[in-house]
Amino acid sequence: MTRRSNQTIWLVLAVIVAASVLVGSVIGGAVGYTLASRNGPAGSSGAGLVADTVANAAAAATGANSLTLTQNSAVIDAVNRALPAVVTILTQGGSFGGGSGSGFFISQDGYVVTNNHVIEGAQNIQVVYATGGNAPATVVGASPEFDLAVLKIAGQAPAVLDWGDSSTLPLGAPVIAIGSALGEYRNTVTGGILSGFNRQLGPMAGLLQTDAAINQGNSGGPLISLDGKVIGINAMVVRGDFADAEGLGFAIPSNIARAVVRNLIESGDARQPFLGIRFQALNPQLANEMGINITEGALLEAVVDGSPAAQAGLKTGDIIVAFNGQPVNDRNSLVSLLLEHVAGETITLNVLRSGQTFQTQLKLGQRA
Repeated sequence: MTRRSNQTIWLVLAVIVAASVLVGSVIGGAVGYTLASRNGPAGSSGAGLVADTVANAAAAATGANSLTLTQNSAVIDAVNRALPAVVTILTQGGSFGGGSGSGFFISQDGYVVTNNHVIEGAQNIQVVYATGGNAPATVVGASPEFDLAVLKIAGQAPAVLDWGDSSTLPLGAPVIAIGSALGEYRNTVTGGILSGFNRQLGPMAGLLQTDAAINQGNSGGPLISLDGKVIGINAMVVRGDFADAEGLGFAIPSNIARAVVRNLIESGDARQPFLGIRFQALNPQLANEMGINITEGALLEAVVDGSPAAQAGLKTGDIIVAFNGQPVNDRNSLVSLLLEHVAGETITLNVLRSGQTFQTQLKLGQRA
């Protein structure tokens, strides 16, 4: 074998080794992609595979970064829009001699929404703006049953928040809580997701559940979506002192709060509605056992004599399938739809009885 032949062989081996090292390093950084690409188009060359691997890995990284940056930007934008409308509420002469909570402006002429338990019994109420300054506030109306209250200042609001639709936000959607944590850490912003809906805690029903950190002093502050609209009013939290729990915060849905607040402004009062029934939420298993062909609605198990439901002709065994035109289902339960109204309002029900659907109107009563 000639010296030239030996040089040629060594050159070929060097090229092979170098290529192996290069391909190995690429494969080592993108094994997941390579495995996923085994069923790709036939006839792809090795060089093409390496190029596609690098390009797709770069694209994936860019996409992930874009998603993170986009969501972060949305959170920041939502907070920037909402924060000027959020206030700290300081009280004196309440049940504990004084306290603090949170709230937010809903109109330019100075109406503030908060929880009833924040201002209950208070003789002096001060609203502290997020942007600085403060003003005295008076109580326009309060509802212990809904744990909501409306205050008013004499001047103009520095900013206002708009109501969102709490019934359309999907589970897992990002949410942001803003308030005066512990009464000391004003303008505190915490984030989380919508963890559940139609929750009940004590006498309160139809609540939204979130894992956004909610602390004493956050009560009455807004729970907002990424478009900066109020979808709930932070009201309560389950802590380790009472249960082995983490991330269990609860908010009054905006669809309930909005109706109550409107009545508080108009009349100074809002009472929980009374329908006069006992019911069970319909589900596929129950529907199958009963031999009916619908799987959503409220199955009436009892109707109270003399109640609004009885006066409207409802009977045991009826199924309420819609409330003011909205289907009764897991997301929009009968309780949550009912709590969007107050005593004295007239509503329309769609009822299924013996395979036939009919409509009936009734005037909601008042809980005793």
